[in-house]
Amino acid sequence: MKKAAIFTMTFFALSMIMVPILMAQAKPPTKGVPTAKDPIKIGAICDFAGPCYMYCETGLNGLRIAVEEINAKGGILGRKVDIIVRDTEMKVDVAVRELKDLILREKVNFLIGPCSSGTGLAMQVVHSEYKVLRISAIANTEAMTVDKFSPYFVQVVPNTYMEATANTRYLHKKVPTAKKFCTIGPDYEFGRREEAAFVDEIKRLVPDAEILYQAWPKPGEKDFTAFITAIMAKKPDAVHSSLFGGDLVSFTKQAAPYGFFNTPFIALYDLPVLAALGPDAPEGTFGFGRGCFFMDPNPKMMAFVDKFRKARGAYPDAWAVQNYDAMYLLKAAIEKAKTIETEAVIKAMEGLPFEGLRGKFTIRPLDHMGTVPCYQGTITADPKYPFKIWKDVVRVPGEEVIRPEESVREIWKKTGVVR
Repeated sequence: MKKAAIFTMTFFALSMIMVPILMAQAKPPTKGVPTAKDPIKIGAICDFAGPCYMYCETGLNGLRIAVEEINAKGGILGRKVDIIVRDTEMKVDVAVRELKDLILREKVNFLIGPCSSGTGLAMQVVHSEYKVLRISAIANTEAMTVDKFSPYFVQVVPNTYMEATANTRYLHKKVPTAKKFCTIGPDYEFGRREEAAFVDEIKRLVPDAEILYQAWPKPGEKDFTAFITAIMAKKPDAVHSSLFGGDLVSFTKQAAPYGFFNTPFIALYDLPVLAALGPDAPEGTFGFGRGCFFMDPNPKMMAFVDKFRKARGAYPDAWAVQNYDAMYLLKAAIEKAKTIETEAVIKAMEGLPFEGLRGKFTIRPLDHMGTVPCYQGTITADPKYPFKIWKDVVRVPGEEVIRPEESVREIWKKTGVVR
C-alpha cells in the first residue's frame, strides 16, 4: 500500500508538470492572439446593390491601390495591411450581420465603408459597442457625425449638410432670380437629409422661396415618369436633386425626352454617372460632386490618375479618391500613435494635418468630421476625354460649409450625445 501511494503521488506530480507542456506543444500559445508580426486587418464594408453598386466597385479599387502602395513600402509600423471585403446588399440586417462577423470572427482592427447612409447608421451602433474605429469615405449622412455621434467614427466625405449647403449656394448664383423650387431625392436617410439641408439653405438665401413639390422615389426605382411629369407640372424655376449612381442615370435618360433639362437642375453628376450616360449627359446642367479627378486636377491628383489608369485601366472618380485618402489618413494616424490601439489612433487622428488627393484637410476633434472640400460645375463636352466633364468648376473648402460647433452642441443636447 505504501509503495502504491508513493507511485500515485509521483505520477500525479509528473502529470501536473507534463500536461501543460504537452498542451503547449499541441496548441501554439499565440493562436488567435495578434502579434507585432500579424497583418493589420481592414474590414471593407460595401453595398454591392442598387445605386451604390458602381460606387463600391471603384471605391474598393482606390482602397486596394492605397494598400498595395503601402505594403510595397513595408506596410505600417512594419506590418502588412490586409483587406477583408463584405457586402451588405444595401440591407440593414445583412450589414449588421456582416459587420459582427468582421469584428468577432475576422477580428479586424479598423473598418472603412459603406456607401449607403442607411446601412452606415445601423452599423455605427454595433462597431461603437465593440470599440472598433470606422472611417466613412462614401456614406455621408450628417447623422453619423452629429445626431448620433460616436467617437469610433470618422468621416472623410463631405456630409449632407456641407454638400447641400455648397451646391445650393452654387445653384443660387447660377439662377439668382429663382424663387420656386422642386426637389427629387431617394427616399432614405441620405436623400431626406440632403434635401432638408437644401430647403434650409435656399430659404436662408431666398427668404420668400417656395418649395412647390418634393419627390421621393425609392432607391433602385426603375420608372421615374410619374415624378418627372409631376415636377414639370409645377413649373419650378429650378430643381434640386440628390439622386445618384444608377438612379440618376435612369432618371436622366427618362427625363430628357420631356424637355426636363430646359429647367435649371442640379444633381450628383460625377464621373460614374457621366461615363454611364455618355452622349446623353445633359450639357449645361449643373453637377455637384466630392472629388473626381477633373474637379480638382492638382499635381498629386493627376499622379494618382496615372497610377489608377495603369492599375485599373480607367479614370478614378471621387469614390476611389476618398477611399484612397481614407487609407492614407489611417496610416498617418497609426504612425503618429506608434500603435494600432484604437483609442490612441483616434486621439492621433483628431486635428491631424493631412494632405490627400483633394488637398489639405483635418479631422475636427469635436465631431470627427473632415474639413474636406465640396465641388460644383456645369456639364460640358471635352475632346480630351471619352465622357463629358465639367466647366466653371468651383471648389468650396470644407471650413466654409461645415456646421458651426455651437450648432453641433445644440443638436447634441436634443439627441442626448455626451461628448
